[in-house]
Formats: sequence, C-alpha cells, structure tokens
Amino acid sequence: MPVQYDHYGPPNPGVDKFPANAVLPRHRHHHGYASVVLAGRFTEASFWGLMPAQPGDVLLHGRFDCHCDYGQGGTSKVQILRLPWINDHVEGHFRISDPDEIVRIAKDDPQVAMEVLAQRMRPAQVTDRHWTHLLAMALRSEEPLLLQQWAARMGVRPEALSRGFRRYFGTSPKLYRLEARSRRAWQQVVQSPQTLTAIAHECGFADLAHLSRSVRALTGAPPSAWRASVRSVQADARTTA
Repeated sequence: MPVQYDHYGPPNPGVDKFPANAVLPRHRHHHGYASVVLAGRFTEASFWGLMPAQPGDVLLHGRFDCHCDYGQGGTSKVQILRLPWINDHVEGHFRISDPDEIVRIAKDDPQVAMEVLAQRMRPAQVTDRHWTHLLAMALRSEEPLLLQQWAARMGVRPEALSRGFRRYFGTSPKLYRLEARSRRAWQQVVQSPQTLTAIAHECGFADLAHLSRSVRALTGAPPSAWRASVRSVQADARTTA
C-alpha cells in the first residue's frame, strides 16, 4: 500500500507513549526528527531497513522518510523521546548509553539535547537480520535488481517475496524502490550543483519528466521548485552576509 498519511509540521519535542502492541501504518514526515527509545520494544521499517528498537536505541529520520512501526507486545508501553533532527546526511539506527540524560537536557533545551545526542550516539549493532531487511537494502541501492533472481539467490519463494515484504514494510518492493530512488534524487536536487537532467540519469529515471513526477509524488513539489528554493535561500544568505 502507498504511504497512508503525512506529518507536515516539525515534531513537537517531548515524550510520547504508545501501547505495547501498537501498530503505526506507513507514513511520511516532511521534517526530520530523532526517536530516543526509553521503554518498550518495537520494530520500525523505513528506508534504512528493518530496525528492532529497544531502550537505549536511537532512530534518526531525515526529511521525507517513509516508515511504519510495530509494537512487540509485552508489559511495557513504548515510550520515545522525540527531538528535532536537521542532518539529512545522518540517518538510521544508533544507540546511546544514557538516554535519561538526553531526556533531562531536553526538558530545558531540545536543541542542546539534539547536539548532545549527536555527540554521544554510536551505530547500533544488529546481527540477526530478516530477509526483508536485506531486500530493502538491495532495493535502496543504486545497482539494478531483478526480484526473481534475488529471491532464488536468497531461497525465498517468488510468490512469498512481495507478500512478505509488504507485511513488514507496508508497501510493495516496486513502490519502495521508486520512493527510495525519488528521495535520493531529491537529496541531490537540494544538495548538489548537478543539472536536473544529470540527476535523473544518475538516479535511474527514464527522463526529466519521470524524475519530476516521482519527486513531486514524494515531496509535494517538483525538482525545479526545490532547486529554486535552494537558490533563493543562498541569495538571501549572500545579501545578509
């Protein structure tokens, strides 16, 4: 299924609580944010794959990340601290040794809490990965991928591949790959000086029109509008310098 709903505004810093077996359908955030796990366990499926989260884990989301979440049950409610996160270059699954310290700092200043989090967190080490995570990583890569060949290599029945992937990620492998590609292209649009045509070719789109449709579907605006916005910000910065 496609993304079911959007979060348009920036996240409100603070602690959120969810039932232990809560399920959040696939959704998209227009602003980046960090989730510091304080209690409970859940699994998140995003552009960074399948991430089993427990207390002390940190999940970083850049702008236009699409993901869904599944509570793992048990007796403890899921509690997470939400903080703004503005670094689209750093995303994924991390850990921190003292999440309560970040909570204490965030009560006074969420911005400082975000800075301390960036200094203290370390990449999470997860060794037991479900095959859907491996498929997500393959779909997210820039290398061509034939699903039937991948299924045969991994020992997954072809008829079970799409069904199993949708069960965890809330969408089909085909749409997941398109959205991941569109997000990668959008990042290049706003961060690199390459022409839009060059970006379309590099990211595997048929042409500029295909790129424009896909980026608009993911972000709400075409690449030309994003590029114009970047230039406007740069011009304002030069004026005030």
